[in-house]
Amino acid sequence: MNAPWNNEDLRRAFDADFDALVAFASRSKARVGYAFLRADGQVDLGRPLDARISARMTHVFALAQMRGIEGASHLVSHGLAALTGPLRAANGSWYSEVVPTSETSAIPVPRSVLSQRAQAAMIGAAAAALMAGHSEAADLLVDLEKDQDRRWWDPSYGAVREEIDAATEVCSPLRRLSTNLDTAQSYLAAWEATSNRVWFDRARSILRLVGEIAARSGFALPDLFDEEWRPLPLTCDQPPLELIRPGDTLPGLGFKAARLIGQVCAILIHMGETPGPWMLDTAISLYERAHADGWTEDGVGGIVYTLDSTGIVVAPERMHWVVCEAASAARVLAELVVPDLAEDLAVDYARAVAWADSHARAGMGRWIHEIAPDGSVSMRVWEGRPDALTAARMLARGAAPHLLDSHRGNRDGRGLHARPAGRLTAGCGGTPPSLDP
Repeated sequence: MNAPWNNEDLRRAFDADFDALVAFASRSKARVGYAFLRADGQVDLGRPLDARISARMTHVFALAQMRGIEGASHLVSHGLAALTGPLRAANGSWYSEVVPTSETSAIPVPRSVLSQRAQAAMIGAAAAALMAGHSEAADLLVDLEKDQDRRWWDPSYGAVREEIDAATEVCSPLRRLSTNLDTAQSYLAAWEATSNRVWFDRARSILRLVGEIAARSGFALPDLFDEEWRPLPLTCDQPPLELIRPGDTLPGLGFKAARLIGQVCAILIHMGETPGPWMLDTAISLYERAHADGWTEDGVGGIVYTLDSTGIVVAPERMHWVVCEAASAARVLAELVVPDLAEDLAVDYARAVAWADSHARAGMGRWIHEIAPDGSVSMRVWEGRPDALTAARMLARGAAPHLLDSHRGNRDGRGLHARPAGRLTAGCGGTPPSLDP
């Protein structure tokens, strides 16, 4: 198959965009950790230090270091200093937000919480940093594993909890599928970095639960559940989270789940183990449902954010992370399925990359988080440019094998210094307009 991800022009374009993305993202460096970037690309110093953002940016710079980008090692060390210092709570866990009082100390924000979404990001960052050669990340991973055992891992469901009140340590009854998918991804990275099989087995357990939920929901994934993993009822007074209401389904979660299940399937085959018979069928069904529900020709096209339980679009915004996950899932699955389906997935991949090139990028290395149906920049969910990790992962995968995520592929020594003049879509079909330099 003449797969678009094997096209050398596209690989060079991805390499160049990754390089530029890292350069742009380095603007987020603050006195302590990493801050949000405003829409103009300047640091928003009016917000507290956010553990999830600092961790995700540290992860980006670890990927950059593994790919040989000069100065990335210092940026990784800067991020690790925040994760091991001001963000640590006295109880041995980590705050989700703090206000730094110095480079080594901070005070928690009012009504502070401990967050598994943030901690999943920390696990991924520590794993990537360890693989990049930062030995101090090993101790951080050990501490994170202990806290996962103590507070977050729920063996009765083989999944993780969501939030804990920092003052009372009372656990929220809310469960989020998105947090569990983030966690599974980070657990796989931690397993790769440490060879500790516990990380892999727990990632596999989470994805088994996702598969069970998918089968019950017609492979259209909701995000919000109660503590017994029942979808929150439509009458629930749980406030919307990131435009996600009880009962809403997210094509982006379907793409991400399909990709992760496909990756675990590939890993098991690589290790000489037999994947569960449900795995590949579930991954394909998740992908196909997400594609059918999400892709639209309305407005600028692309993939919508949420749909209600009847399949009606609720949040029509196009998120950059969703189209990146769609491309990544198509690539992963294409290497596991029969040739005819692989060809269809290659077409989907080229389509996703072409759309991202036309609408989700404002220039080399400058990705737009959220796009309105008319193609304008939207900020209904996030103001500005929160972080660069999902785009960085997709770009890294574009030049490396998918087997274990982007990390192992980054060991192949491919550089990021070629700078083609063309678009991301050069050589892979589609004719979107050229981007601004």
